[in-house]
Amino acid sequence: LSTPSTLAWVSLPSARGSSSLIDPPPMNLADLIRELRRRLSVDPARPVSREQLSNLLGVSWSTVARWESGGQTDPAVLQKLDRLRQVLDALGDMVRPEHRLPFLLKENQLLLAMRPIDLLNTEQGAEAVIRVLEETKSGAFA
Repeated sequence: LSTPSTLAWVSLPSARGSSSLIDPPPMNLADLIRELRRRLSVDPARPVSREQLSNLLGVSWSTVARWESGGQTDPAVLQKLDRLRQVLDALGDMVRPEHRLPFLLKENQLLLAMRPIDLLNTEQGAEAVIRVLEETKSGAFA
């Protein structure tokens, strides 16, 4: 399956049940990939490699390169990429840049010993990750 490379905006509800974002203009796939690579990096001026992003997403580096150069992907991948962006939004400054990739890849006891990146395959999983992050920010687990 292929879809246009413009990402339809997907806004997950916050833990309080309301939409957490106002609808911004659509972002194309190449821009989203570049944004994610930059936001996952310790130094935004030096984005994580395509290989690092591909390992996180479970695809080949050449697939990431194809997306970044204007290629297309299926809707499920677009949704996972947007969910990753939303999780990074929720992380904010809670997790230092050098710990963002390990956070996403490591099993988390608050997520029933699942890895956050694996939960981003479904909307319910992404909502669980964001809910845990919001509750952690608010001190609910203190």
